[in-house]
Amino acid sequence: MDKLCKDLIHKIFIKVPVKSLLRARCVSKSWCKLIDNPDFAHMQYEYCVDEQNTLILKASHCTPVETTSLYAATGCDSEESRMILAATVPMVELQIESLDDIGSDFGSCKGLLYFSENEQGQLAKFVVSNPLKSQFTILPRPPVKMLDLWGTQWAATGLGFDSSTKTFKLICTNRKLKRPHSPVTLVHTLGTMSWREVPSFPAYYCMTPDQHKSVFVHGFLHWMIDPSEIKNCEGRILAFDVSKEIYKVIPHPEISFNERQRNYRILDIKGDLCMLDLSPGIKFDIWVMDYEKKSWSKDYTIDITIVGNMYVDILRDIFLWKQDEILFHVRKAGYSRQDDGYWSYSMRTGNLKECENQSSNLQVLSLKGSLISVPGAKVISVPGANEVS
Repeated sequence: MDKLCKDLIHKIFIKVPVKSLLRARCVSKSWCKLIDNPDFAHMQYEYCVDEQNTLILKASHCTPVETTSLYAATGCDSEESRMILAATVPMVELQIESLDDIGSDFGSCKGLLYFSENEQGQLAKFVVSNPLKSQFTILPRPPVKMLDLWGTQWAATGLGFDSSTKTFKLICTNRKLKRPHSPVTLVHTLGTMSWREVPSFPAYYCMTPDQHKSVFVHGFLHWMIDPSEIKNCEGRILAFDVSKEIYKVIPHPEISFNERQRNYRILDIKGDLCMLDLSPGIKFDIWVMDYEKKSWSKDYTIDITIVGNMYVDILRDIFLWKQDEILFHVRKAGYSRQDDGYWSYSMRTGNLKECENQSSNLQVLSLKGSLISVPGAKVISVPGANEVS
């Protein structure tokens, strides 16, 4: 009977959202043991279809000691618009010395969030966090002998999960300083102190800063390929097998490419690789890839004429919000950063809403909640941080 009860609780809990499970840890020792089990954490991430993506707001504060804080986004909805506000209490608060500014590299994998923090004249350092569990770790820098690189910024980065070894790997690419046409890939396995060089990077491909945002689905990290330097690669996607540590190129959907006006992004929508064609300007199409059939289908077309002609025809950060909304960031032409705008599109209703952001200094990220722990992480105790509204 006791085993039957445990099995039933297990089946129920893997479908319960993370925030509710974190509260349930306090009910009993047996519940706490189950919820903290690493295997259960991975199962819950895969099976909980009701888990909504949480908006994470990242801010850096210039205090006597530089502090980076991660906040859960709160706000209110109306028929016309919605507010994006930061919770009063941060989920995680990090103190890292000698920061220069907010890093541009960020992404997530199975509920773990990674981002870079820049230091003047040095290669950016990486932080990996599970903000829902108030965990973080600062990754070691690559050895000096590996730093024969072009500049202090990585060309492309990504966090992936190796299902064969059940480990997380951070992947970074850059060009060699002495051999700029010979890109290099460095791999760091979370929980270790070392980096490895992977020689399989296809030298004739590269990514631009706007296109280096990675997407991890089906065991592969994906990046858009820069079409300005390589001919006949319009819309193609570079994929890295996190387990085998080899690359492959994925063909693009059957779309027309305009060399003078090209703007493509990739996105993870509910575990599927999606490509966004933003080139037309007044609308953008969302193509979804069937990984088994290796085929694309155009599932959504979003009319953005309501955004107005004053906006630049480049959409920056694009995320899945909640379960059926896409949040995207646009910038007005000739205006300051304070005039940036966020808009949300409902895949269910087709409605488009403008979002008011609390501050232009807040970097907005999107994260599906997870119980998975960060290997080698520290736990930050922030008063009131575990209170979930």
